[in-house]
Amino acid sequence: MRDAVIAKIAAGESLEQAELAGIDLRGVDLHAADFRKANLSQAKLNGANLQAANLSEANLRAAHLSQANLADANLSSANLIWTNLRGANLSGADLHKAIYDNTTILPEHFEPEEAGMVRSIE
Repeated sequence: MRDAVIAKIAAGESLEQAELAGIDLRGVDLHAADFRKANLSQAKLNGANLQAANLSEANLRAAHLSQANLADANLSSANLIWTNLRGANLSGADLHKAIYDNTTILPEHFEPEEAGMVRSIE
């Protein structure tokens, strides 16, 4: 599945609503990829280049995004509960209404409320 996903992204194809739970895309160039409403729960995206990617309304629950480049990415309304974003580049990212809680690991000194994120009360 990994190679098929990489080929689709390289061809500029959308992965909107794709079922990609648990996929390993560590270190892959996913620049400007369209993952709107995709299920990326438990995906391994450590060190991936997701600059300008569209992850709006994506399920990123328990995904591994440490050291990922999410600069200018759209993460609006994404599920970030249990997600590891340690060391991720979130500069210019749209996090409006992205859902997080105390299990979400955010980059050091990152202020989720200032970014428009919504804290879950589950």
